Amino acid sequence: MTASPEPLKRRRRYQREPPERPLSLTGHKRDLLRYIADYGILSSRQLAALADPSPKSVQRALRALYDAGLVDVVPVPRAALADPGSANEAAVVYGSAPNLYVLTRAGAKVLRDRGLAGNPRVLAGRYGPRNHLFLGHTLAVQEFRIWTELASRRYPDHRLEVWRDGPAAQIDLGRLRPPKVLRPDAWFRYRVGPRVLVGFLEADRGTERGSRRWQEKITAYTFLFRSDQLRKVTGRRHARVLIVTPDDRRRDRLAELIAEHALPEVAPRFWLAGQSVLAVPDLSRPGWIQPGGRLLQPLLSPELLAAEAIKQP
Repeated sequence: MTASPEPLKRRRRYQREPPERPLSLTGHKRDLLRYIADYGILSSRQLAALADPSPKSVQRALRALYDAGLVDVVPVPRAALADPGSANEAAVVYGSAPNLYVLTRAGAKVLRDRGLAGNPRVLAGRYGPRNHLFLGHTLAVQEFRIWTELASRRYPDHRLEVWRDGPAAQIDLGRLRPPKVLRPDAWFRYRVGPRVLVGFLEADRGTERGSRRWQEKITAYTFLFRSDQLRKVTGRRHARVLIVTPDDRRRDRLAELIAEHALPEVAPRFWLAGQSVLAVPDLSRPGWIQPGGRLLQPLLSPELLAAEAIKQP
């Protein structure tokens, strides 16, 4: 009679275990490290979207990187990442939040030693149960960036060539009176052949009451668009403000607010969409509206994409 195999030991989520063999830093693991270093913080699902369509393969690789001390898992309560529109009930409290990964100093050293990153973001130790506020907003910004990154892979002449978020996205308006600084969640340059789309991202979570903050933002963007600061910072004279909301109802409400408070020449620069538009990484997918209108539009017209595709050899 043969003995039954011993059950596999379940690894603890927030406790490293000695690896059975030295870490082999394969191309897959290097890609994951580089994405975490570049973005700062990513969920396992987001890493799977960027690096590998197999979540299990990504989980195994991330566990190896974690046990080797190259990444950290951020311990946060499930409520920290709950959808703002979800029901306020016990289900939000119980259960685990998705794994969030950040780079450690050891991971940054590995990337630098191999010439894979010049100045990687080391956020290990910055987030935890006591300071998890704004993590949901941070991941919403990452979600948009991933959307543009994946969209650019669909066409050979597309490229997300510049991305700035957080403090790096702030723009001095060159004014002595408020508003002195514009603080978008991010700004980017997306290239389509010889053409460039400059966008300012506002990831709205629908958590703020009243309209004061949005009126202040409209004023700041108005000064930006009427000055030469836009060209100095982005290299372009034209840009759009892209607002992603939790749902279409919030999208329509903000569109009405902007139509009411923005100048006629500034309002059309605002483009709004519900979070569902990010489900498919395609900038030619209709899903955006402008203040004063209800027609769903794509950020890039299919005619433009078709024209650029014809130019390819």
